[in-house]
Amino acid sequence: MRKIYVLLTLCLLSISSFSQDKKFSIEANYPLAISNGYEKFTGIVNGSFKYRFAKSKLFQYGASLTFDYLKSTVPFSYEDLKTDYFFYHINGFAEMNIASAKNFHPFIGIGFTYLSYEYEFYYTYYEFDNIETRRANDLGMNFKLGAQYDFTSVFFIQTYFHYIRTFNDNNFNNETMGVNNNQLKLGLGFRF
Repeated sequence: MRKIYVLLTLCLLSISSFSQDKKFSIEANYPLAISNGYEKFTGIVNGSFKYRFAKSKLFQYGASLTFDYLKSTVPFSYEDLKTDYFFYHINGFAEMNIASAKNFHPFIGIGFTYLSYEYEFYYTYYEFDNIETRRANDLGMNFKLGAQYDFTSVFFIQTYFHYIRTFNDNNFNNETMGVNNNQLKLGLGFRF
């Protein structure tokens, strides 16, 4: 397994050494849930793939595909056992190039979110305890605001606030309800 990691690292480094204008990047972040009711969700992983397709003197523009995986064993109600959240985001973004601070890049992004979640709960039916797993999907939008700092032309660290709003169909009264799943993300990336 270690040989595969070394080979993958060497391949990425060789691609980046031949590339003059690095248009792609991959990122790994740790998401921290900060919305009301979601603070105790444990961030497992956040990953992102970015492509920069246009450049001006002040900005670089691109698109990204991002996913998040969060889980919780803290119940919303006494029947809940655990919940797993899978977020998928498609964004457009703009990164700023500052002449006086070449290694510092503020960025902003906006896009669509698809949320898939799975939760386990137990219930009593005729004096028998049952455990059931249910899955659901929601759609929404998201907004990113953050900054990157380049250690080299290839490696960088970043932090950003990720505002996520999904819309859930309420099973009780058939009304659509908006839910915020805001996150603070800390991570690192690799350009190639």
